[in-house]
Amino acid sequence: MTGDGPPSPGPVALRSLARTDFPLLGTWLAAPHVARWWSDPGDPASLEARYGPTVDGDDPTEVFVATVGGEPVGLVQRYRLADEPGWVVALGPAGVPPDAFGIDYLVGDPARTGRGLGPAMIEALVADSWRRYPECPTCVVAVHADNRRSWRALERSGFARAWAGRLDTDDPADGGPHVVYLRRRPAG
Repeated sequence: MTGDGPPSPGPVALRSLARTDFPLLGTWLAAPHVARWWSDPGDPASLEARYGPTVDGDDPTEVFVATVGGEPVGLVQRYRLADEPGWVVALGPAGVPPDAFGIDYLVGDPARTGRGLGPAMIEALVADSWRRYPECPTCVVAVHADNRRSWRALERSGFARAWAGRLDTDDPADGGPHVVYLRRRPAG
């Protein structure tokens, strides 16, 4: 070990979210370390309303369960900004190109935090997203400025801070100061 951080949690695999994952997702969303930053309610009706259209393919956002050794450990999602016009406007001050894609992520089990799982999940999703969205030159993530663990995970994953300020959105979950991180598509 070089002392540069925690050991790798092992390879992260992604599989599409299924309705059978909703009870586990509800548990994750209720965990204090997630609920502070991720405002989705975890009751069955809310999970169906929010994630059912994604599972059915009726929402362009793609949601995945991240696994390590086959064990579910977190949730990641991606979306093209072009499919979310409000985000194009909100992220405009950060210089985010409208042809970017965005990601969100959470480590579900609090016992798994602080062990390198966040950066590994981010890297797995971003690597897959470069292939999925060959037209997108940039990945963007908006993080609440107080969520240090999240922005440190992004920095460990090759993201650079591009902007800090308040996002102009209609979503109360986006309140407060945020930092925006960008990662450019690798050359070649």
